[in-house]
Amino acid sequence: MISASTLHVITTELTIGMFSLAGFCFLMMFIEKGPVVKDSVAHWALAGGLLFTPLAIITGLNSIQGDEISSPLLANKMLTSMSAIGLSIGVLWKRIKMGRQEGYLHPSLGMVATGMILLTAGMGGEYARGETLIFFLPKTMVFLFPMWASIIIMILGIALIAKAIMTAKSESPAIV
Repeated sequence: MISASTLHVITTELTIGMFSLAGFCFLMMFIEKGPVVKDSVAHWALAGGLLFTPLAIITGLNSIQGDEISSPLLANKMLTSMSAIGLSIGVLWKRIKMGRQEGYLHPSLGMVATGMILLTAGMGGEYARGETLIFFLPKTMVFLFPMWASIIIMILGIALIAKAIMTAKSESPAIV
């Protein structure tokens, strides 16, 4: 039987590998170098990383000692991983709806999403082994929004989703 911590290492390595590949390809898109396939590889690797991220989160929660998340570092891990998931979904959604993206904004957002996942992995190394490359982050503070800002962002997100659904319905041909 595989322990939760071993399974967490496996899913984490899959997630980090996929996001690292995506980040590298987004960098190639940003500097406009490399083969044309970099666009497809970046987005497929991002989708693969998204597929494995929930598994890494679930196995990570199962492998922590204790019954609850009591460490500010773990709370920050959840915050950055959820933010990266949301940003990654946005990048993939734009690629699916709008096709191949030109310019610097799209690959920049892809690099930010992959960077946030790598930041999350660095926090995991700090929590599990006490070693990290992100020594400059405070370890005792949780970066959370005040309640009013969270409510505004939630309302804005719901409004944007509703607008996207309404736009998609108006653009689709009627079925008779």
